[in-house]
This record gives sequence, C-alpha cells and structure tokens, in this order.
Amino acid sequence: MKQNKKLTENELKERLVKFYSRYGDEVEQIKGLLEIKLKQICLAYTIQNKLPQEALTVTARKKTLKSLIKKFEDKNWPQFYYPTEIVKDLVGARITSWFLDDISNLLDYINNTSHFEVADKSIEDYIKEPKPSGYRGLHLLTLVTYDSVRRDKGKEIVIIPKKMICEIQIRTKLQDAWGDITHEFHYKAKKLGVANPDLEEFLSDVSNRLFQEDKTLIKFRNVYQRMADDKLLQKEREGFRDDEEM
Repeated sequence: MKQNKKLTENELKERLVKFYSRYGDEVEQIKGLLEIKLKQICLAYTIQNKLPQEALTVTARKKTLKSLIKKFEDKNWPQFYYPTEIVKDLVGARITSWFLDDISNLLDYINNTSHFEVADKSIEDYIKEPKPSGYRGLHLLTLVTYDSVRRDKGKEIVIIPKKMICEIQIRTKLQDAWGDITHEFHYKAKKLGVANPDLEEFLSDVSNRLFQEDKTLIKFRNVYQRMADDKLLQKEREGFRDDEEM
C-alpha cells in the first residue's frame, strides 16, 4: 500500500472507479488469457487420459465495478491503493469436471505448467474438508503473467510483463449444479441476515448424496477409457493424430 492518508468511503469508491477506467481493458485481457491457458491444460489432460473434451469445461469471469464495490462494502471498506491488494478474485475461472478423481489430477497439471505460479498456501480443499453447508470444490490462487501497455519516462509506448493474482475453482458438474442452487437459496439469504440451521443441514445432506454419486460415476470413467483403448487397438481412433502420422 502506497498511501499514508486514510481515505473516506467515498474516496475509496472513487479510487475503484478510476481503477476500472484505467485498467478495465487489462483486466479483460487477463480474463481471456486465464481462460485460454486453462483450456489448453484441459485439452492436454483429456487427450492424455482418453476422455472426451466435453469432460472438462472452463469458464472465466471478472468482477464488474458494481460487484467490486459490493465486495468492499462487505469488507467494511479496508484501505488500499490498488484493489488487488485486498481482492484476490478480481479475475477468476472455474473448471467443471465430469469425474471426481480428475480434480486433484488437474491440480498437478496446473502446478506443472509454466503458465501459472500457484501459491501452495492458497490451496483450499473443500473436497476433503467440505464447508458446513456441504460445499465441495478445490480453490487456489495463481499468478498470471500478462502484457501491460505503458508509457515510459520518454513518453514512448512500451509493453512490459506484469503479474496478477487470479482465482481458480475446480469442482464436479454435480457439485457445480448444487452450488448454483445454494448460491440462490442459501448465501443470498445469509447476506440478508436470514439464518436457518435446518436449511444448512438439509443442503449438506444433499451435497453428501451427490458426493456419493460422484464416486459412483468414476466407474463410468473407467468404462469409457476401456472403450477408448479398444478403439485404439482397432485403429478406429477419432480426433488428434500423433506427430509421426502427420
């Protein structure tokens, strides 16, 4: 943080508006880069593991100015110079997977690529330790390198590499659907001050049942991969060819 003077709420809001006015295009660029890089990782993963590309889907989003202001309101307006000092999920992406056991394997792929710098301490494993509401998923923070357009001291336009922290969430399609319902009927109610322990227990019970179904679906994954192996043996493979065949 670069300032010493404590800013008022209105001054902090004005700073957010200026940030979006100046860096909005870069934030959009980072969102696009994050999505492209994760899609490349998912493509490599599905090919390596004999899965259809549809088994993994990637979506990316950036917080709007309105949602960013709401985030700071919820945090009671902490002091900042850049909002990224406080908010680590200004840009984020979600990977949804057909199969539960692909989640931890995807984390290995993300860690092993040069695209990202994952902070180990940032990894939150809500699959091993679900939230009280039953939420399951894997969250992590990573640095993403992007090209920033600036003027140097000689007023010339230059492109320099910059890094920004982004959030990545990985969860199964069943838990993703559960999360959408939870967001609408649970978290929004909590923000309005409505708390219901019975609802919390019910949602957790639903999540537990879906988790059992996720474990059952792994059997389908194994069957699909055996079918893919049979196609390879019969030379009926579709899609990508090996380099030596091209």
